[in-house]
Amino acid sequence: MLIDIYYLVVLNMAIFIGLFFMLMNRTDYVYEYKFEVKYVLTSIALIFIITRGILFGTMSLEGILRMFLAIYLICKTFYKINTRKSIIISCIYSLIYIFVESSIFWFLQVSLNKLDYLIEINLIINFIIFFASISFFYMLQNIYKSKKYYLYIISTTIINLLTIALINKSHTDLGNLYDKSLKNNVHFYDVSDMLIFSATIKETFPYLLFIVNVILISVFTNSIKLEKDKAKAEFVNEKLDMQYKYYLMVKESQEKMKQVYHDMNNHMSNIKSLKNSSEDVDKYIDNIEDEIKSTKNIYNTGNVLLDIIFHEKSKACMENNIDFKIGIDFSKCEFVEMIDISSIFSNLIDNAIEACNKIDDSNIEKYIALKSTFIKGHYVIICENSKNNKIVLKNNKIFTSKKDKFFHGIGIESIKSSIKKYDGELKIKDSKHKFISTIYIPVE
Repeated sequence: MLIDIYYLVVLNMAIFIGLFFMLMNRTDYVYEYKFEVKYVLTSIALIFIITRGILFGTMSLEGILRMFLAIYLICKTFYKINTRKSIIISCIYSLIYIFVESSIFWFLQVSLNKLDYLIEINLIINFIIFFASISFFYMLQNIYKSKKYYLYIISTTIINLLTIALINKSHTDLGNLYDKSLKNNVHFYDVSDMLIFSATIKETFPYLLFIVNVILISVFTNSIKLEKDKAKAEFVNEKLDMQYKYYLMVKESQEKMKQVYHDMNNHMSNIKSLKNSSEDVDKYIDNIEDEIKSTKNIYNTGNVLLDIIFHEKSKACMENNIDFKIGIDFSKCEFVEMIDISSIFSNLIDNAIEACNKIDDSNIEKYIALKSTFIKGHYVIICENSKNNKIVLKNNKIFTSKKDKFFHGIGIESIKSSIKKYDGELKIKDSKHKFISTIYIPVE
């Protein structure tokens, strides 16, 4: 009999791990196995864990840790999931499996005291529930996404009601036992149901409470994240709106200046036609014309707003002794909205100017170089600038040691947000004295 139970316990652990592999294959995670040391060692560890098995209806701390370790090793080794997410997945999957399996076991125990093959039936029902849930994973996932807050509320309410009911039933049974003890009329069959029910509470109550807490913490964490994302989005939109209005004002100003230039040229032509042939007057007028030409906007990117942005940023670069080089042809990107043009190029150049201004070594040239090209159906924008400050770059994200980490990187996030509309991508490359941002935007 002991041997039969041992095989069922081992089978329970094998099903627990096998169903997890099935679940991961239903998601977007990619399985990978190589004949390398870490893969072989992980496989051996999983085999050892399987031989230890999972008990039915009860669970020791050691058993929970084995289950958690098995899922954690699978996530880290075979699916390359980061540590934080691996821990979360391991906790949630292990606890749900324990709770479902224990609930089924004690439900069968309480409902049918003399049920034959209790463990076998428990194992089969548990397998069917998990197999069906994983098979309809995408349908359940869609329901969760659309109704997740309702599910949180319903699940929390049901579990709390069950908890209250269990406590009340246990209290009532204990009261009855006390009364019978006083009357010296205690028989085994009178209290056996109560003892089984008390055992049910003992084995399932901790998991119920833990699941309730996890749900409440999840709701609270999601609410904080949503509020934080909302605040960040509002900040970015306000900044973009201010930039856009500013550049529209500058555009209007430059249009007026063009009219002045046009009138001035007409005046020069009239003066030349009426003047006496004095070389000094010719030289004076030529100097005026040269001065007018030098003040004209030298940028011609094919986009008026972009010309204005470069014109304004070039002034900031001149004030900070930064060499500003532009080689941008934006004439074939009419599909990019003006607010996104402002977001992409203003933030790229502002970040580059900030990096150049931090250079305290006179031997390092301060420069910003912007150029564009078309490569395999993509419009590619490359912004390169000099620097000497240290940057922590991880997973294409910039990390800072600044105290105000919330607003740092808003510029980069704003760029990513804008290019995401066009299925674009931002890649960052950092070296000791050079920083390169490359944007890829698909074009027809």
